[in-house]
Amino acid sequence: MAAAAVAIGACDEQLTGGIACPALCPGPALTMRDTTLFAVVLDTSIAGFPALGGEGRFYIASLGDTLETAAAIRYDSLPKFFRGFNSPDDSTINVIDTGSYVELEILARDTLALPTTIELYDIEIDSVGDEDPTTVAAAFTPDRLLSSRTVPADSLRGTVRIPIDPNFLLSKILVVGVLNRVRLGVKVAQTGNPRMTMLTDNSVGGATIVFRPSLDTLVPIIRVFPLSRRPAEAVIARELADYQVVIKGPPEPPPFVLRVGGLPSRRTYLRFDIPPAILDSSNVVRATLILTQRPNPAAPEPTDTVSMGHFGVVAGAAVTDLSRALGFLQRLANRDTINMVAADSGDRTFEMIDWVRLWRGTKPEKTPRAIAFATTLEGEIPRLADFFSTEEVDASVRPRLRLTYLPRVGGPLP
Repeated sequence: MAAAAVAIGACDEQLTGGIACPALCPGPALTMRDTTLFAVVLDTSIAGFPALGGEGRFYIASLGDTLETAAAIRYDSLPKFFRGFNSPDDSTINVIDTGSYVELEILARDTLALPTTIELYDIEIDSVGDEDPTTVAAAFTPDRLLSSRTVPADSLRGTVRIPIDPNFLLSKILVVGVLNRVRLGVKVAQTGNPRMTMLTDNSVGGATIVFRPSLDTLVPIIRVFPLSRRPAEAVIARELADYQVVIKGPPEPPPFVLRVGGLPSRRTYLRFDIPPAILDSSNVVRATLILTQRPNPAAPEPTDTVSMGHFGVVAGAAVTDLSRALGFLQRLANRDTINMVAADSGDRTFEMIDWVRLWRGTKPEKTPRAIAFATTLEGEIPRLADFFSTEEVDASVRPRLRLTYLPRVGGPLP
């Protein structure tokens, strides 16, 4: 009876219900709370993914004012000798038989489309291209056109051969010194089907020059594979054996716009600051990022679907260069992607509860609370999506984070 009297007295003291004496007088049930925050404190979009020369496929298109792209292939070492049929000695190359060609590996597209005209250019610009590989975009001019071939849609797949002048090849082979090389550009004409996808040196060997170094048909043919010896850094030179060239791209996005995708492809970086009272002192059960898409009807292929997903930026705080930090991405098991088209507008939502829960056990000064957005076919298609950033004057279209959470019950026992 004495214990019961003490318990009744404790409940009459108006202590904080459920925390001061949880065993004797439980408080009211806690309810979920929902709030929307402007939690993004830094956002930007950066181009250059994949890195120049790191592409697995080349998207080659001539879409007028919207987009014009090509591929650059380097052959920085040409053979000067060949081994004759049943001959133990090498012979000097002083003639090339007719029938030389460049062999491309093409991915099949619409077999019912129009024929595609593939063009081959001489894009050698001496040492200028060694210092800045992107300058070869200016070399795709009519006077540098070497050859072309129109390929029916049902034949635009697998191995495709584009003829190359044997005299042009021989003139390059006979050069002594560093200019004993060939640098070719591959482009498609705007007429007919103005686009194709080509495999690169990073996938199946890239484009190959094939020729016979003799008029004797018994002499084996020679195959020359892509090779770059410039710049002096071997790792960089190796990557530049072939690379994507953007001759004409869409306009740069305005300063207040975040772009994902396109060519050259962009990634978007967002860093968050979530109040500790929510992140560290509650149980977050749902976290939804809301981005407002900005319509871009002038984008390449504006009505075709592009898939976009988000990743965690796992680079440490020591990596202050955001372009480098965007190279360190990780995706959790929850693969949240969304499909959209560039010409559309409206709110797009992304569930990111896994990252919010992960950040709860980290220190922001060691692990930045950041995510990145990228397209699923990054660098392989020109499609893109634009979004309003935190710099937008209209607050209703800025990035927002909607959180659903349960305040955590805590406190000492009486």
